[in-house]
Order: sequence, then structure tokens, then C-alpha cells
Amino acid sequence: MLREIFDLERTWREGPDSGESDEYEQIYVTAFLLFRIGDPADSRRLYAAKFRTGDMDLGICFDAHAIFGAGRHETLRWLSENGYTDERAHLSEWLSHAEDPKIEDWARQVRDYFYSPDGVLLLDEL
Repeated sequence: MLREIFDLERTWREGPDSGESDEYEQIYVTAFLLFRIGDPADSRRLYAAKFRTGDMDLGICFDAHAIFGAGRHETLRWLSENGYTDERAHLSEWLSHAEDPKIEDWARQVRDYFYSPDGVLLLDEL
């Protein structure tokens, strides 16, 4: 279900009506949930959203960290074993230059951004 939601969100963002709405974070929440599940098969889907998108904001704002939910080595291995050699090479290069913040730190920051332990969004903290 998360994959389908992610794909629908990406399709919507790349469509003509996406600029008319302030509902733009759903794809990031869904990407984070896919990251937390950690299936390396999702890496190609998340990679495409970051690096092969027609949406400039998505290309800039989508965190490549989300691609590595299965772990760095597991993700790169899966891409290589399944014929995604260009993606693997690009992500290996990205990892060698873009480790700020580290993936683990990024995951904590995103969780804190989207989740309130009290279940209440505190507007004064935004």
C-alpha cells in the first residue's frame, strides 16, 4: 500500500495541478515510511523520485538518504544484483560526498519532524 501511495503522490506532483495545492509533504512522509521498512527493492523507486523527476522541488527537496532504508551496503548490493548499475554508481558517488547528516541522524531528524509523541502538532514549534 505504501508503494502505491508513493507512486500516486509522485504522479500527482509531476502533473499539471500539483502547484495549486499546499499538500506537498505526503510524498516525504511516505518515503520515510518506506525507508523505515527497509526493503532494498524500494531503492529504485525512491532513486527515481530524487534523481529522475520532472518536479524541480522534488528533485531538490527529496532527501537521497531515504533511498538507504535497507542500509548502505544492502541497497548498493541489491541495485547491482538487479541490473541498476548506473543507479548504484551514482549513489556510491553520492555517499562518498554527501554524508552530512549521516543517514542515521537524518532518520531521527525526519522522525522528529513528522512525529509528535503527544500526537499533537505544536504550531509554535514550527
